[in-house]
Amino acid sequence: MTTIELYPDDVFNRRTIRQGHPPDWVNREGGDYDLVVLGGGPGGLTAATTAAAGGHRVAMTEQRLTGGTCVNFGCTPSKALIRCARAVHDASRGAEFGFRLDAPPRTDFGTVMDRVRRMRSLSSSGDAVEVAEQAGVEVYLGHTRFTAPNAVEVEGRMLRFRKAVIATGSDPVVPPIEGLRAGDYLTNETVFSLTELPARLVVIGSGPLGCELAQAFRRLGSEVDLVSHPGTLLAHDEPEVSELIRRRFEQEGIRVHLGLKAVRAGAGRLLVQGADETRELPYDALLLGTGRKANVEHLDLDAAGVHVARDGVEVDAYLRTSNPDIYAAGDATFPEKYTHAAIATARLSIANALDGAHRPARELVIPHCTYTDPEVAEVGLTPRRARDEGVAVDAYRLDLAKVERAFIDGEEEGFGVIYTRSDSGTIAGATLVAAHAGEMISELTLAITNQLPMAALADTVHCYPTQAEVFQRIALHAGPQKVAVAAH
Repeated sequence: MTTIELYPDDVFNRRTIRQGHPPDWVNREGGDYDLVVLGGGPGGLTAATTAAAGGHRVAMTEQRLTGGTCVNFGCTPSKALIRCARAVHDASRGAEFGFRLDAPPRTDFGTVMDRVRRMRSLSSSGDAVEVAEQAGVEVYLGHTRFTAPNAVEVEGRMLRFRKAVIATGSDPVVPPIEGLRAGDYLTNETVFSLTELPARLVVIGSGPLGCELAQAFRRLGSEVDLVSHPGTLLAHDEPEVSELIRRRFEQEGIRVHLGLKAVRAGAGRLLVQGADETRELPYDALLLGTGRKANVEHLDLDAAGVHVARDGVEVDAYLRTSNPDIYAAGDATFPEKYTHAAIATARLSIANALDGAHRPARELVIPHCTYTDPEVAEVGLTPRRARDEGVAVDAYRLDLAKVERAFIDGEEEGFGVIYTRSDSGTIAGATLVAAHAGEMISELTLAITNQLPMAALADTVHCYPTQAEVFQRIALHAGPQKVAVAAH
Protein backbone atom coordinates (compact mmCIF):
# COMPACT_ATOMS: atom_id res chain seq x y z
CA MET A 1 0.00 0.00 0.00
CA THR A 2 1.28 3.46 -0.92
CA THR A 3 2.25 5.64 2.05
CA ILE A 4 1.06 9.25 1.75
CA GLU A 5 2.91 12.10 3.43
CA LEU A 6 2.17 15.81 3.49
CA TYR A 7 4.42 18.40 5.09
CA PRO A 8 4.37 19.80 7.66
CA ASP A 9 2.92 17.07 9.83
CA ASP A 10 0.09 19.13 11.34
CA VAL A 11 -3.55 18.57 12.21
CA PHE A 12 -4.79 19.86 8.85
CA ASN A 13 -2.52 17.67 6.73
CA ARG A 14 -3.26 14.63 8.87
CA ARG A 15 -6.97 15.28 8.32
CA THR A 16 -6.43 15.60 4.55
CA ILE A 17 -4.59 12.28 4.46
CA ARG A 18 -7.21 10.58 6.63
CA GLN A 19 -9.93 11.72 4.24
CA GLY A 20 -8.17 11.14 0.92
CA HIS A 21 -6.12 8.01 1.67
CA PRO A 22 -6.97 6.48 5.06
CA PRO A 23 -3.81 4.81 6.43
CA ASP A 24 -5.79 1.83 7.72
CA TRP A 25 -7.71 1.27 4.48
CA VAL A 26 -8.10 -2.35 3.34
CA ASN A 27 -9.06 -2.97 -0.28
CA ARG A 28 -11.79 -5.43 -1.21
CA GLU A 29 -10.89 -8.71 -2.84
CA GLY A 30 -11.66 -7.44 -6.35
CA GLY A 31 -14.29 -8.75 -8.73
CA ASP A 32 -16.39 -7.88 -11.78
CA TYR A 33 -17.61 -4.35 -12.43
CA ASP A 34 -19.70 -2.52 -14.98
CA LEU A 35 -17.17 0.29 -14.78
CA VAL A 36 -13.68 0.76 -13.39
CA VAL A 37 -12.38 4.33 -13.11
CA LEU A 38 -8.66 4.90 -12.82
CA GLY A 39 -8.02 8.09 -10.84
CA GLY A 40 -9.84 9.71 -7.92
CA GLY A 41 -9.48 13.37 -8.86
CA PRO A 42 -12.35 15.60 -10.04
CA GLY A 43 -12.71 13.71 -13.32
CA GLY A 44 -12.49 10.24 -11.79
CA LEU A 45 -14.85 11.05 -8.94
CA THR A 46 -17.36 12.57 -11.35
CA ALA A 47 -17.23 9.55 -13.66
CA ALA A 48 -17.53 7.07 -10.81
CA THR A 49 -20.35 8.76 -8.89
CA THR A 50 -22.29 9.52 -12.09
CA ALA A 51 -22.18 5.86 -13.11
CA ALA A 52 -23.04 4.66 -9.60
CA ALA A 53 -26.04 7.00 -9.51
CA GLY A 54 -27.19 5.32 -12.72
CA GLY A 55 -27.32 1.94 -11.00
CA HIS A 56 -24.01 0.52 -12.24
CA ARG A 57 -21.51 -1.40 -10.15
CA VAL A 58 -18.47 0.87 -10.08
CA ALA A 59 -14.92 0.64 -8.76
CA MET A 60 -12.57 3.62 -8.53
CA THR A 61 -8.83 3.34 -7.98
CA GLU A 62 -6.48 6.03 -6.63
CA GLN A 63 -2.78 5.79 -5.89
CA ARG A 64 -2.41 9.00 -3.89
CA LEU A 65 -5.18 11.24 -2.51
CA THR A 66 -8.79 11.40 -3.66
CA GLY A 67 -9.57 14.90 -4.83
CA GLY A 68 -6.49 14.74 -7.06
CA THR A 69 -4.26 17.67 -7.93
CA CYS A 70 -7.08 20.20 -7.80
CA VAL A 71 -7.99 19.78 -4.15
CA ASN A 72 -4.60 18.81 -2.80
CA PHE A 73 -1.95 20.61 -4.89
CA GLY A 74 -3.76 22.99 -7.22
CA CYS A 75 -7.02 24.91 -7.23
CA THR A 76 -7.87 24.83 -3.53
CA PRO A 77 -4.51 25.65 -1.92
CA SER A 78 -3.53 28.14 -4.63
CA LYS A 79 -6.77 30.09 -4.33
CA ALA A 80 -6.48 30.03 -0.54
CA LEU A 81 -2.98 31.52 -0.84
CA ILE A 82 -4.17 34.10 -3.40
CA ARG A 83 -7.00 35.16 -1.07
CA CYS A 84 -4.56 35.84 1.77
CA ALA A 85 -2.30 37.78 -0.59
CA ARG A 86 -5.23 39.86 -1.83
CA ALA A 87 -6.20 40.71 1.75
CA VAL A 88 -2.69 42.06 2.36
CA HIS A 89 -2.79 44.02 -0.90
CA ASP A 90 -6.21 45.49 -0.16
CA ALA A 91 -5.05 46.62 3.28
CA SER A 92 -2.16 48.45 1.66
CA ARG A 93 -4.64 50.46 -0.45
CA GLY A 94 -6.48 51.89 2.54
CA ALA A 95 -5.74 55.51 1.70
CA GLU A 96 -7.88 55.19 -1.45
CA PHE A 97 -10.87 54.27 0.70
CA GLY A 98 -10.43 56.69 3.58
CA PHE A 99 -8.42 54.83 6.20
CA ARG A 100 -4.76 54.56 7.10
CA LEU A 101 -2.75 51.97 8.97
CA ASP A 102 -0.09 53.01 11.46
CA ALA A 103 2.37 50.82 9.54
CA PRO A 104 2.31 48.84 6.29
CA PRO A 105 0.50 45.48 6.67
CA ARG A 106 2.89 42.74 7.78
CA THR A 107 2.48 39.15 6.70
CA ASP A 108 2.48 36.29 9.19
CA PHE A 109 3.38 33.61 6.66
CA GLY A 110 2.98 30.76 9.14
CA THR A 111 -0.62 31.78 9.76
CA VAL A 112 -1.19 32.20 6.02
CA MET A 113 -0.05 28.64 5.35
CA ASP A 114 -2.03 27.29 8.30
CA ARG A 115 -5.11 28.73 6.64
CA VAL A 116 -4.12 27.29 3.25
CA ARG A 117 -3.80 23.80 4.73
CA ARG A 118 -7.05 24.23 6.69
CA MET A 119 -8.89 25.19 3.50
CA ARG A 120 -7.41 22.15 1.77
CA SER A 121 -8.61 19.85 4.53
CA LEU A 122 -12.11 21.35 4.32
CA SER A 123 -12.19 20.95 0.55
CA SER A 124 -10.89 17.38 0.64
CA SER A 125 -13.71 16.36 2.96
CA GLY A 126 -16.12 16.59 0.02
CA ASP A 127 -13.94 14.26 -2.08
CA ALA A 128 -13.07 11.83 0.70
CA VAL A 129 -12.93 8.07 0.25
CA GLU A 130 -15.84 7.75 2.65
CA VAL A 131 -17.97 10.14 0.57
CA ALA A 132 -17.30 8.16 -2.61
CA GLU A 133 -18.20 4.93 -0.82
CA GLN A 134 -21.44 6.45 0.44
CA ALA A 135 -22.27 7.37 -3.16
CA GLY A 136 -22.07 3.68 -4.13
CA VAL A 137 -18.48 3.61 -5.45
CA GLU A 138 -16.16 0.81 -4.31
CA VAL A 139 -12.78 2.45 -3.71
CA TYR A 140 -9.41 0.73 -4.16
CA LEU A 141 -6.25 2.52 -3.02
CA GLY A 142 -2.79 1.81 -4.42
CA HIS A 143 -0.91 1.52 -7.68
CA THR A 144 -3.10 0.42 -10.61
CA ARG A 145 -2.00 -1.22 -13.85
CA PHE A 146 -3.76 -2.92 -16.74
CA THR A 147 -3.21 -6.64 -17.05
CA ALA A 148 -5.56 -7.34 -19.97
CA PRO A 149 -7.93 -5.45 -22.30
CA ASN A 150 -10.68 -5.71 -19.67
CA ALA A 151 -8.83 -6.00 -16.36
CA VAL A 152 -6.66 -4.02 -13.96
CA GLU A 153 -4.70 -4.99 -10.87
CA VAL A 154 -4.58 -2.86 -7.72
CA GLU A 155 -2.12 -4.00 -5.05
CA GLY A 156 -2.72 -7.65 -5.94
CA ARG A 157 -6.51 -7.30 -6.34
CA MET A 158 -7.91 -8.13 -9.78
CA LEU A 159 -10.74 -5.94 -11.13
CA ARG A 160 -12.48 -7.03 -14.34
CA PHE A 161 -14.64 -4.50 -16.14
CA ARG A 162 -17.13 -4.05 -18.93
CA LYS A 163 -16.04 -0.45 -19.46
CA ALA A 164 -13.27 1.69 -17.98
CA VAL A 165 -12.36 5.37 -17.81
CA ILE A 166 -8.77 6.59 -17.48
CA ALA A 167 -8.79 9.81 -15.44
CA THR A 168 -5.36 9.78 -13.83
CA GLY A 169 -4.65 13.49 -14.27
CA SER A 170 -1.29 15.09 -14.91
CA ASP A 171 2.07 15.86 -13.29
CA PRO A 172 4.27 18.97 -13.41
CA VAL A 173 6.86 19.18 -16.19
CA VAL A 174 10.47 19.63 -15.04
CA PRO A 175 12.46 21.36 -17.81
CA PRO A 176 16.04 20.32 -18.66
CA ILE A 177 18.08 22.92 -16.74
CA GLU A 178 21.76 22.27 -16.06
CA GLY A 179 22.43 21.72 -12.36
CA LEU A 180 18.75 21.40 -11.43
CA ARG A 181 18.31 18.46 -9.06
CA ALA A 182 15.25 16.96 -7.40
CA GLY A 183 14.64 18.72 -4.12
CA ASP A 184 16.27 21.95 -5.28
CA TYR A 185 13.05 23.41 -6.66
CA LEU A 186 9.36 23.78 -5.90
CA THR A 187 6.39 22.71 -8.01
CA ASN A 188 2.67 22.95 -7.33
CA GLU A 189 3.05 19.69 -5.38
CA THR A 190 5.58 21.10 -2.89
CA VAL A 191 5.11 24.87 -2.76
CA PHE A 192 2.19 24.60 -0.34
CA SER A 193 4.41 22.79 2.15
CA LEU A 194 6.41 25.97 2.77
CA THR A 195 6.39 27.24 6.34
CA GLU A 196 8.69 30.25 5.82
CA LEU A 197 8.28 32.99 3.23
CA PRO A 198 11.17 32.91 0.75
CA ALA A 199 12.90 36.30 0.73
CA ARG A 200 13.78 35.90 -2.96
CA LEU A 201 11.61 33.77 -5.23
CA VAL A 202 12.31 33.06 -8.89
CA VAL A 203 9.39 31.67 -10.89
CA ILE A 204 10.12 29.88 -14.16
CA GLY A 205 7.08 29.86 -16.44
CA SER A 206 4.48 32.48 -17.27
CA GLY A 207 1.36 30.36 -17.60
CA PRO A 208 -1.51 30.46 -15.08
CA LEU A 209 0.41 28.80 -12.22
CA GLY A 210 3.51 30.94 -12.65
CA CYS A 211 1.60 34.21 -12.93
CA GLU A 212 -0.80 33.49 -10.07
CA LEU A 213 1.85 32.47 -7.57
CA ALA A 214 4.34 35.13 -8.63
CA GLN A 215 1.81 37.83 -7.79
CA ALA A 216 0.67 36.11 -4.59
CA PHE A 217 4.18 35.73 -3.18
CA ARG A 218 5.08 39.28 -4.14
CA ARG A 219 2.05 40.59 -2.24
CA LEU A 220 2.99 38.46 0.75
CA GLY A 221 6.43 40.06 0.83
CA SER A 222 8.83 38.07 -1.37
CA GLU A 223 11.10 39.69 -3.92
CA VAL A 224 9.95 37.98 -7.12
CA ASP A 225 11.53 37.45 -10.54
CA LEU A 226 9.32 35.88 -13.22
CA VAL A 227 11.12 34.23 -16.16
CA SER A 228 9.16 33.70 -19.37
CA HIS A 229 10.79 31.93 -22.31
CA PRO A 230 8.06 33.24 -24.63
CA GLY A 231 8.22 36.99 -25.06
CA THR A 232 4.82 37.30 -23.42
CA LEU A 233 2.89 36.36 -20.30
CA LEU A 234 -0.11 34.01 -20.53
CA ALA A 235 0.85 33.13 -24.08
CA HIS A 236 -2.40 31.27 -24.79
CA ASP A 237 -4.50 34.39 -24.16
CA GLU A 238 -4.89 37.42 -26.39
CA PRO A 239 -1.83 39.75 -26.67
CA GLU A 240 -3.63 42.71 -25.04
CA VAL A 241 -4.16 40.54 -21.96
CA SER A 242 -0.46 39.79 -21.68
CA GLU A 243 0.52 43.44 -21.88
CA LEU A 244 -1.99 44.50 -19.24
CA ILE A 245 -0.87 41.81 -16.78
CA ARG A 246 2.79 42.64 -17.42
CA ARG A 247 2.20 46.30 -16.58
CA ARG A 248 0.30 45.33 -13.43
CA PHE A 249 3.06 42.98 -12.29
CA GLU A 250 5.75 45.58 -12.79
CA GLN A 251 3.67 48.17 -10.90
CA GLU A 252 3.56 45.74 -7.98
CA GLY A 253 7.32 45.23 -8.06
CA ILE A 254 7.61 41.89 -9.88
CA ARG A 255 10.67 41.79 -12.12
CA VAL A 256 9.49 40.28 -15.41
CA HIS A 257 12.09 38.71 -17.71
CA LEU A 258 10.54 38.10 -21.15
CA GLY A 259 12.12 36.07 -23.93
CA LEU A 260 14.70 34.48 -21.63
CA LYS A 261 15.29 30.78 -21.03
CA ALA A 262 16.59 29.21 -17.82
CA VAL A 263 19.78 27.32 -18.65
CA ARG A 264 21.63 26.69 -15.36
CA ALA A 265 20.70 26.59 -11.68
CA GLY A 266 22.61 26.01 -8.48
CA ALA A 267 23.95 27.61 -5.30
CA GLY A 268 21.00 29.97 -5.17
CA ARG A 269 21.54 31.49 -8.61
CA LEU A 270 19.70 30.98 -11.90
CA LEU A 271 21.32 31.77 -15.23
CA VAL A 272 18.87 32.86 -17.93
CA GLN A 273 19.72 33.59 -21.56
CA GLY A 274 18.05 35.31 -24.46
CA ALA A 275 19.04 36.06 -28.02
CA ASP A 276 21.20 39.04 -27.02
CA GLU A 277 21.72 38.90 -23.26
CA THR A 278 22.43 36.78 -20.21
CA ARG A 279 21.21 37.48 -16.68
CA GLU A 280 21.92 35.87 -13.32
CA LEU A 281 19.06 35.87 -10.81
CA PRO A 282 19.66 35.14 -7.11
CA TYR A 283 17.03 33.12 -5.28
CA ASP A 284 16.17 31.49 -1.99
CA ALA A 285 13.45 29.39 -3.63
CA LEU A 286 12.89 28.35 -7.24
CA LEU A 287 9.34 27.59 -8.42
CA LEU A 288 8.65 25.71 -11.65
CA GLY A 289 5.46 26.56 -13.53
CA THR A 290 6.47 25.04 -16.85
CA GLY A 291 3.42 23.02 -17.82
CA ARG A 292 1.77 19.66 -17.20
CA LYS A 293 2.11 16.17 -18.68
CA ALA A 294 -0.39 13.34 -18.63
CA ASN A 295 0.12 10.89 -15.75
CA VAL A 296 -0.18 7.63 -17.68
CA GLU A 297 3.36 6.22 -17.79
CA HIS A 298 2.89 3.53 -15.14
CA LEU A 299 -0.48 2.11 -16.19
CA ASP A 300 0.87 -0.62 -18.53
CA LEU A 301 -1.47 0.64 -21.24
CA ASP A 302 0.04 -1.75 -23.80
CA ALA A 303 -1.56 -4.65 -21.94
CA ALA A 304 -4.96 -3.08 -22.60
CA GLY A 305 -4.24 -2.14 -26.21
CA VAL A 306 -4.50 1.58 -25.43
CA HIS A 307 -2.40 3.88 -27.61
CA VAL A 308 -0.62 6.91 -26.17
CA ALA A 309 0.06 10.12 -28.10
CA ARG A 310 2.59 12.80 -27.24
CA ASP A 311 0.14 14.68 -25.01
CA GLY A 312 -1.52 11.70 -23.31
CA VAL A 313 -3.96 8.92 -24.04
CA GLU A 314 -5.07 8.91 -27.65
CA VAL A 315 -8.86 9.20 -28.02
CA ASP A 316 -11.39 9.73 -30.78
CA ALA A 317 -14.00 12.48 -30.94
CA TYR A 318 -16.08 10.62 -28.33
CA LEU A 319 -13.22 10.18 -25.81
CA ARG A 320 -12.91 6.48 -26.69
CA THR A 321 -9.40 5.02 -26.78
CA SER A 322 -8.03 2.46 -29.25
CA ASN A 323 -9.62 -0.13 -26.94
CA PRO A 324 -13.36 0.42 -27.55
CA ASP A 325 -14.18 -0.56 -23.96
CA ILE A 326 -11.88 2.07 -22.45
CA TYR A 327 -12.46 5.84 -22.43
CA ALA A 328 -10.32 8.69 -21.10
CA ALA A 329 -11.14 12.06 -19.55
CA GLY A 330 -9.48 15.11 -18.05
CA ASP A 331 -5.76 15.85 -18.03
CA ALA A 332 -4.87 12.29 -19.03
CA THR A 333 -6.06 13.07 -22.56
CA PHE A 334 -7.69 16.49 -22.89
CA PRO A 335 -5.53 19.45 -24.02
CA GLU A 336 -7.41 21.92 -21.80
CA LYS A 337 -6.09 20.87 -18.40
CA TYR A 338 -8.61 22.49 -16.07
CA THR A 339 -10.66 20.94 -13.29
CA HIS A 340 -13.94 21.95 -14.89
CA ALA A 341 -12.77 20.43 -18.19
CA ALA A 342 -11.99 17.19 -16.37
CA ILE A 343 -15.46 17.15 -14.83
CA ALA A 344 -17.17 17.91 -18.15
CA THR A 345 -15.24 15.28 -20.10
CA ALA A 346 -15.82 12.73 -17.34
CA ARG A 347 -19.58 13.22 -17.57
CA LEU A 348 -19.37 12.95 -21.35
CA SER A 349 -17.27 9.79 -21.21
CA ILE A 350 -19.86 8.11 -18.99
CA ALA A 351 -22.73 9.20 -21.23
CA ASN A 352 -20.91 7.77 -24.25
CA ALA A 353 -19.56 4.60 -22.59
CA LEU A 354 -22.61 3.49 -20.61
CA ASP A 355 -25.59 5.33 -22.11
CA GLY A 356 -24.70 5.25 -25.81
CA ALA A 357 -24.97 9.04 -26.09
CA HIS A 358 -22.39 9.28 -28.91
CA ARG A 359 -21.72 12.96 -28.19
CA PRO A 360 -18.43 14.43 -29.46
CA ALA A 361 -16.18 16.32 -27.06
CA ARG A 362 -16.02 19.25 -29.48
CA GLU A 363 -19.56 20.16 -28.39
CA LEU A 364 -18.21 21.17 -24.98
CA VAL A 365 -17.67 24.90 -24.46
CA ILE A 366 -14.83 25.15 -21.95
CA PRO A 367 -13.99 28.53 -20.41
CA HIS A 368 -10.79 29.16 -18.50
CA CYS A 369 -9.67 31.69 -15.93
CA THR A 370 -6.28 32.73 -14.57
CA TYR A 371 -6.69 34.07 -11.03
CA THR A 372 -4.29 36.95 -11.13
CA ASP A 373 -5.51 40.39 -10.08
CA PRO A 374 -7.21 41.35 -12.30
CA GLU A 375 -8.43 37.90 -13.34
CA VAL A 376 -8.23 36.80 -16.97
CA ALA A 377 -11.03 34.69 -18.44
CA GLU A 378 -11.64 33.53 -21.99
CA VAL A 379 -14.11 31.23 -23.69
CA GLY A 380 -14.88 30.05 -27.19
CA LEU A 381 -13.45 31.46 -30.41
CA THR A 382 -11.07 34.26 -29.57
CA PRO A 383 -9.25 35.84 -32.56
CA ARG A 384 -6.24 33.57 -32.08
CA ARG A 385 -8.38 30.41 -32.20
CA ALA A 386 -10.62 31.82 -34.94
CA ARG A 387 -7.62 32.37 -37.22
CA ASP A 388 -6.37 28.85 -36.56
CA GLU A 389 -9.78 27.44 -37.50
CA GLY A 390 -10.31 29.75 -40.47
CA VAL A 391 -13.42 31.37 -39.00
CA ALA A 392 -14.16 35.08 -39.48
CA VAL A 393 -15.28 36.87 -36.30
CA ASP A 394 -16.17 40.43 -35.32
CA ALA A 395 -15.02 41.94 -32.02
CA TYR A 396 -16.95 44.29 -29.72
CA ARG A 397 -14.99 45.84 -26.86
CA LEU A 398 -15.58 47.99 -23.78
CA ASP A 399 -13.14 49.17 -21.10
CA LEU A 400 -14.15 48.26 -17.57
CA ALA A 401 -13.50 51.88 -16.52
CA LYS A 402 -16.80 52.72 -18.26
CA VAL A 403 -18.75 50.40 -15.94
CA GLU A 404 -19.83 52.15 -12.74
CA ARG A 405 -19.39 49.26 -10.31
CA ALA A 406 -15.84 48.72 -11.52
CA PHE A 407 -14.63 52.25 -10.85
CA ILE A 408 -16.66 52.52 -7.64
CA ASP A 409 -14.80 49.46 -6.34
CA GLY A 410 -11.43 50.72 -7.55
CA GLU A 411 -11.27 47.76 -9.95
CA GLU A 412 -11.51 49.56 -13.28
CA GLU A 413 -8.35 48.06 -14.78
CA GLY A 414 -9.54 45.66 -17.46
CA PHE A 415 -11.88 45.24 -20.40
CA GLY A 416 -14.43 42.96 -21.98
CA VAL A 417 -14.61 41.78 -25.59
CA ILE A 418 -17.35 39.73 -27.23
CA TYR A 419 -16.62 37.93 -30.49
CA THR A 420 -19.42 37.04 -32.91
CA ARG A 421 -19.37 34.94 -36.05
CA SER A 422 -19.28 37.27 -39.03
CA ASP A 423 -21.62 35.06 -41.06
CA SER A 424 -24.37 34.47 -38.48
CA GLY A 425 -23.93 37.08 -35.75
CA THR A 426 -24.12 34.46 -33.01
CA ILE A 427 -21.81 34.85 -30.03
CA ALA A 428 -18.66 32.82 -30.61
CA GLY A 429 -16.29 33.81 -27.81
CA ALA A 430 -15.24 36.34 -25.22
CA THR A 431 -12.22 37.77 -23.41
CA LEU A 432 -12.66 39.36 -20.01
CA VAL A 433 -10.05 40.99 -17.79
CA ALA A 434 -11.68 42.02 -14.51
CA ALA A 435 -11.37 41.58 -10.78
CA HIS A 436 -14.07 38.90 -10.86
CA ALA A 437 -13.72 37.59 -14.41
CA GLY A 438 -13.99 33.96 -13.32
CA GLU A 439 -17.39 34.64 -11.78
CA MET A 440 -18.60 36.62 -14.81
CA ILE A 441 -17.53 34.53 -17.81
CA SER A 442 -20.24 31.90 -17.31
CA GLU A 443 -22.88 34.19 -18.82
CA LEU A 444 -20.95 34.16 -22.09
CA THR A 445 -20.32 30.41 -21.83
CA LEU A 446 -24.08 29.88 -21.57
CA ALA A 447 -24.68 32.17 -24.57
CA ILE A 448 -22.14 30.31 -26.72
CA THR A 449 -23.42 26.88 -25.66
CA ASN A 450 -26.93 27.88 -26.74
CA GLN A 451 -25.80 29.75 -29.88
CA LEU A 452 -27.39 33.01 -28.79
CA PRO A 453 -27.07 36.33 -30.64
CA MET A 454 -25.89 39.58 -29.06
CA ALA A 455 -29.53 40.66 -28.74
CA ALA A 456 -30.03 38.03 -26.04
CA LEU A 457 -27.46 39.78 -23.84
CA ALA A 458 -28.94 43.19 -24.61
CA ASP A 459 -32.41 42.00 -23.58
CA THR A 460 -31.27 40.29 -20.37
CA VAL A 461 -31.93 42.39 -17.28
CA HIS A 462 -28.79 42.76 -15.15
CA CYS A 463 -28.59 43.99 -11.58
CA TYR A 464 -27.28 47.54 -11.26
CA PRO A 465 -24.57 48.33 -10.41
CA THR A 466 -22.58 45.21 -11.23
CA GLN A 467 -19.43 44.61 -13.20
CA ALA A 468 -21.27 41.94 -15.20
CA GLU A 469 -23.10 44.80 -16.93
CA VAL A 470 -20.05 45.08 -19.17
CA PHE A 471 -21.51 42.36 -21.40
CA GLN A 472 -24.95 43.94 -21.65
CA ARG A 473 -23.43 47.33 -22.45
CA ILE A 474 -21.31 45.82 -25.19
CA ALA A 475 -24.41 44.18 -26.65
CA LEU A 476 -26.53 47.34 -26.40
CA HIS A 477 -23.96 49.42 -28.25
CA ALA A 478 -22.48 46.78 -30.51
CA GLY A 479 -22.31 48.88 -33.66
CA PRO A 480 -19.83 51.66 -32.89
CA GLN A 481 -17.01 49.56 -31.49
CA LYS A 482 -17.15 46.69 -33.99
CA VAL A 483 -13.72 45.55 -35.16
CA ALA A 484 -13.50 42.93 -37.91
CA VAL A 485 -11.07 40.07 -37.26
CA ALA A 486 -10.13 38.36 -40.50
CA ALA A 487 -10.01 34.60 -40.84
CA HIS A 488 -6.58 33.07 -41.46
